[in-house]
Amino acid sequence: MNLPSYIKNIANLSDQTEEKLSTIFKREELTKGHHLYEQGEICQHIFYIERGFARVYYYTESGKEITQWFFADNSFLTAVDSFYHHKPTMVFCELLEDSVIYSLKYTDMETMLNEEHDMAKLGFHVVYELAKKLSEYIIGIKFQSAEDRYNALMKEYPQIFQRAKLGHIASFLGITQETLSRIRAGKH
Repeated sequence: MNLPSYIKNIANLSDQTEEKLSTIFKREELTKGHHLYEQGEICQHIFYIERGFARVYYYTESGKEITQWFFADNSFLTAVDSFYHHKPTMVFCELLEDSVIYSLKYTDMETMLNEEHDMAKLGFHVVYELAKKLSEYIIGIKFQSAEDRYNALMKEYPQIFQRAKLGHIASFLGITQETLSRIRAGKH
């Protein structure tokens, strides 16, 4: 769904606000492997994936790569800590497919929030979406078995299994690729 249509579905914005938004969001077609942001950088944008697939990941002190989350079509994403506090992010965001991305600079968002008060509806939705995903992740890691995490991911986000590498999925679930293979084998 294109960004203007998506915004109309989630927030009842004035025509003036919608028009301003259409001029400050930057649309880009980016290739697989492109990083929207990288560890050590200050993430100055919030992104909307119109079409595509991305993952956020980091490296542990021992050098192990861990997938933190996946983002698919019609998702907003940003490095929250970096975006709001203007400090270097600890994570990377890589496109796993050729993608159509819209980006909004922090300074433009701040101006819009100050000038167009109905923008708070959109801001609330974006923050809610990100907080919901974070909450699901924390609950999964703390309270669910590996198989329960797998089943929840399969139920809620089945497209991940067609669009991501098994190694990325396993690290996201907090299990080895071998454990993921055993769980998957038990399902067939």
